Amino acid sequence: MKLSAILASPTERGRLFPVTREGIFLAHAAVAPITGPAQEAMEAWAREASGGRQESEAAWKRVAKTRAVAARFLGCEAEEISLLGPTALGLGLVALGLDWKSGDEVVFDPLDYPANVYPWKELERKGVQAVPIQRNPGDPIGWKTVAPRITPRTRLVSLATAHYLSGHLPDLAEIGPELKKRSILLCLDGIQTLGVLPAAFPEADFLAADAHKWMLGPVGAGVLMVRKRVWDRLRPPLLGSWNVVSPEFLAQTEIRFESGGRRYEPGSLNLPGVEGMRASLELLEAIGPAEVSAHARRLARQIREGAGRAGFAIYGGKGEERVITSLREPRGGWEPVQKRIEHAKIRVSWRKEHRGETLLRAAPHVSNTEDEIRHFLEVLADKH
Repeated sequence: MKLSAILASPTERGRLFPVTREGIFLAHAAVAPITGPAQEAMEAWAREASGGRQESEAAWKRVAKTRAVAARFLGCEAEEISLLGPTALGLGLVALGLDWKSGDEVVFDPLDYPANVYPWKELERKGVQAVPIQRNPGDPIGWKTVAPRITPRTRLVSLATAHYLSGHLPDLAEIGPELKKRSILLCLDGIQTLGVLPAAFPEADFLAADAHKWMLGPVGAGVLMVRKRVWDRLRPPLLGSWNVVSPEFLAQTEIRFESGGRRYEPGSLNLPGVEGMRASLELLEAIGPAEVSAHARRLARQIREGAGRAGFAIYGGKGEERVITSLREPRGGWEPVQKRIEHAKIRVSWRKEHRGETLLRAAPHVSNTEDEIRHFLEVLADKH
């Protein structure tokens, strides 16, 4: 499936990405629109469900396909994929399921999104020390950022694969191996890369991501990757008939966990959400993950260069690999810019950063075109 052909055909582009009929959508780092195939898949499931077949044999086959396509994106085995969203649930299961001892330490980024902060802070109730890395807002994260916080008591480091405001990617190519040398677990919040940037991190023991951003799936669906090598270290903290062996739905005297991704899925899956997530991931795979990444990066670079020429400061400075661009608030405030953007039917997201400044965050994806970015930049600079 050629991306160039899709973008050149308004009909095909509108079929695959219906939001493109409504204006210019540049808020994929927030809550993104689902794809046309996702809508069709969810509607097909709803028709089956209305006929009394919510959990049909065909639906379970599609669940297996969902595990497989997610695994291909993450570079892991299908049985290492649990179909759980939101991201906070996956990260929370990791925090709750490890056998922490009083005095253990977990290293985290206090400037990260709350879903990847609170689970680690809450461990302090168990005597675990939550150790924040130290950096200025907007700064990237490298091994030199993490290393000073590592001690012999460090059991786990949790990071985002891309920061939700700056878009900066941590240097996991160095951080991952350094942690492995020290037998320290690595947990990742992957929601801001899975579906748009390479998301296979071999040293990662855990990764959680909801579908509603770059995967172009519905809210509440998502994935939790738990490597086989740590199954014996992460006990499922939530138990039910789906992840504990319960023949004929009868509770047993012994707790034995199901194998594969079901191990961390305690109850009924969000099947309509899983259907939508699978359909969108299959679309992105058909276009080609490398092509998707290159296209989104190219558009993001176009935004940063154009915004810079128009006099806007980029939050976090340079960083060519990222797809999220946040612009710093101009001296006169955002109100006139916001009015122009809304009048032009352009969707961006607005976020506060940790020092109180309001940022304009633009996040293009595979459905956007260079012409749309040029128009956005013209509106931004008030050239109309």
